[in-house]
Amino acid sequence: MLKSSFSVFILLILFSMPLFSQNSLQGIWEGGITVPGGELKIIFKIDKTSEGYSGTLDIPQQGAIGLNLDPVSQTGDSVSLTFKAGQITGIFSGSFDSEKKISGSYSQGGPTTPFSVERTSLTTTTSKPENETDLIISNGEIQIGGTLTLPTGNIKAPLMIMSSGSGAQNRDSEVFGFKIFSDMAQRMAEEGIPSFRYDDRGVGKSTGNFGNTTLEDLASDMEAIMSYFQNNAENKLQRFALLGHSQGGVVAGKVAAENVAVDQLILMGSTAPPLSEILRYQVEFAYAASPVEKSLVEKEIDAREDLMKAIAFKKDIEAAKVGYNQAYSELLNALPDAQKNSIPDIDAMVNNQTEQLAQIYSSPQVRSLLFYVPTDDLEKINIPTLVLFGGKDTQVTITQNQSRTRKALEISGTEFEIKIFDDANHLFQKANTGLANEYPQLDKKFVNGFLDYIIGWMTTN
Repeated sequence: MLKSSFSVFILLILFSMPLFSQNSLQGIWEGGITVPGGELKIIFKIDKTSEGYSGTLDIPQQGAIGLNLDPVSQTGDSVSLTFKAGQITGIFSGSFDSEKKISGSYSQGGPTTPFSVERTSLTTTTSKPENETDLIISNGEIQIGGTLTLPTGNIKAPLMIMSSGSGAQNRDSEVFGFKIFSDMAQRMAEEGIPSFRYDDRGVGKSTGNFGNTTLEDLASDMEAIMSYFQNNAENKLQRFALLGHSQGGVVAGKVAAENVAVDQLILMGSTAPPLSEILRYQVEFAYAASPVEKSLVEKEIDAREDLMKAIAFKKDIEAAKVGYNQAYSELLNALPDAQKNSIPDIDAMVNNQTEQLAQIYSSPQVRSLLFYVPTDDLEKINIPTLVLFGGKDTQVTITQNQSRTRKALEISGTEFEIKIFDDANHLFQKANTGLANEYPQLDKKFVNGFLDYIIGWMTTN
């Protein structure tokens, strides 16, 4: 799923306390870190293994679920948990207040802020439906952790392989408690459709670093999953339907255009233009209510694109940084006095923004997607294709994506269908505004008729 920012927390947590008795990290720890405007909830799920500890991190308000903690170590009551993704590093330092509570301070290269967690459960395990089997699939040195969900009766359609949107997602594609792929998998199984969903690299049981994963790598993972099911005696399946949500649709489209084993393609809120155009639209949308004159806003956005191009094509990067620095500085200095005076140091803010953008655009995954044109792949599709849009989707809008997708599929000559769910947002929930800030308040279920439509299409195509 597309997001307004590609940055993710990397936490290095160091706990220390006098050595009385050793407290255990086993279990689920929930707490909050103070951030501007409120509190950010953080959840650690830590298990004791024969080799020590392993664990994951959830940041629900940011849609980050199942991010790997590696390594997790404990010496006496001093504890270290490390999470790495991208190039940002955060540090938590604290101590056990009791065997059930840890408190301290968190920093991310700047001022510290209070943090505390309490153990809410001694176990991290939950019961799994009987029709689900967890698998580990190898793609070279990378291990892909996922879940196969099978119907209890006859299989009536190809195996649906689900590819999640932008950002490091777990196999359920969980966003603010809405388990998109998990809910879909069980409903599909009820209607005779098997499915496989999997953790992104560096999430859950999948190894690797998601931030360093290119589009080619993402496609390679999906190809490896298909190969596994084609050749595994116990779970042998030969026909495949690829479902991609948001950025996952770019991956699914690429694989479908290149692999003859794919029988069906489902694009769920998937993008047609390159990522650079999507980002431009999102920034324009964010600036829509800005009091600054339009020419300065356009100058800042153009400078962003110049920085993208310089980094993507590795040419004149420093000059592009200078250009963006100047454009953003002019914009901030043109703010009304009340807003401008609320910024402690404009030069520092400008420099920080420039470096953050350069860091985001320099990540291997973002760089591989910035100017990649998804419709080039759709023009090569020769299998039945279902395209789904949310009428209230503000991230992948109908205006920006529908006509381009239609044109590409018409060029391909394949059989396709485009379906719009008028009240749906980017997650295909029933929405009010469609804005991402209302996701946490919405019902954790799909808009009426959404899954039934996919089932009907899959079983008749």
